Amino acid sequence: MPAPWQNGYQARICGRIHGQETVNVLHFADNTVVADDPDEVLNLLIALANALFECVVDTLLPAVSQDWTFTKVDVRRVYPTPSQPFEKLATTPNVGELGVTSVSFAASLMSLQSVLGGRHGRGRMFLPPAGEAQTAVSEIDGPTLALLAAFAACLVTKFVGGGATEPYIIGILSRTQAGPTNATFDAGFHPAASITPKPFVSVMRSRRIGHGN
Repeated sequence: MPAPWQNGYQARICGRIHGQETVNVLHFADNTVVADDPDEVLNLLIALANALFECVVDTLLPAVSQDWTFTKVDVRRVYPTPSQPFEKLATTPNVGELGVTSVSFAASLMSLQSVLGGRHGRGRMFLPPAGEAQTAVSEIDGPTLALLAAFAACLVTKFVGGGATEPYIIGILSRTQAGPTNATFDAGFHPAASITPKPFVSVMRSRRIGHGN
């Protein structure tokens, strides 16, 4: 499903750890033709939010610390015309299933890679951390890495390639190429070819207490 794209979306996975907000921003595109009817656009947002929400509850919560609380998924259209966001609020279960963690700024890193070479074709997702019991010498243990791989597989199954089960394609959005208002979204959106968890504990400094998300 190549460009030109009919719609571009920004989706956010939101939560909290140690009182700090965590926000993972993902970008999607599809080729569903809609008139600029608010109800038609809303239906697209709801369907995307539901599909992403399922991956979070079914496969991300088992892979992260119990100190992380999942609060919502929100989705808005950013191309060709912006929309108001649709929010799907979390209900129980909405807490990670692994051990506690002592710091808010540790993270599990997921790499997104498109077929495009260079920095415009790569993306990163700093997920909530695993528990301290699941890490040693700054490395995530094998069982937890497998849980993170299950979350990646959920995203791939639903949103990557011609075999995707959903009409939405996940990708990397280059702000430089898409422009500040996403006017050249087709040039800046690069569909992901793979999503891969990294084995080493990463750091999200902006999640330090008092430093935003």
